Amino acid sequence: MAKRFRFRLDTLLKVRRLREREAKRKVAAKRAEIARLDRLDQQTAWEISRSQAALRESQQEGPLDLETLARGRAWIGYLRKTTVERQTLRAALVKELEQLLSEWRQARTQMRILEKLRQRRWDEYIRQRKRREQLEADELAQQLQARGRDGRPPCLGKVSAAVGESVAAGA
Repeated sequence: MAKRFRFRLDTLLKVRRLREREAKRKVAAKRAEIARLDRLDQQTAWEISRSQAALRESQQEGPLDLETLARGRAWIGYLRKTTVERQTLRAALVKELEQLLSEWRQARTQMRILEKLRQRRWDEYIRQRKRREQLEADELAQQLQARGRDGRPPCLGKVSAAVGESVAAGA
C-alpha cells in the first residue's frame, strides 16, 4: 500500500494562513474606520450647509438678533474645526492603512509561496504514485504473459507435457 501524502510544512502553512487572515482583518478594520470618518464629514458638511441656510433665512426675515447670529456662526466654526481635525486624523489613518496593506501583501506572499510548494510536492507525489502503479501493472502483465495461454506457469506446462509422454510410453 502506498504511503499517504504528508506535507512536512503543513503547520507552518497554517500559521501563515492565520497571519494573512489577521492582516486582512486589520486592513478591513482600518478601512471601516476611514469610511466612518468620511460619513461623519459628509454629515458635518450637510449640517454646515443647513445651519448657513438657517442663518440666511433669519437675516432676511426681519430684525437681526445678534446673539442668535453669533451662536450660529460659532456653531458653524466649531463644525468646520471638527472637520479639519477629522481630516488630520484621516490622513494619519491612511498612512496606517498603507502600512497594514504592505504587511498584508507580505503575509499573502509568504502564504502563497508555501501553497505553491505544497502543490508542487502534491503533484510530485501523484506522479510517483502513478509511476509505481504503472510498474506494478507492467510486472503483473509480464507474469501473466510468462504463464502462457493455458494459465499455468511455463515450467509446469513443460513438466506436465513430459509426464504425459512418459505415461503414454509406459502404458
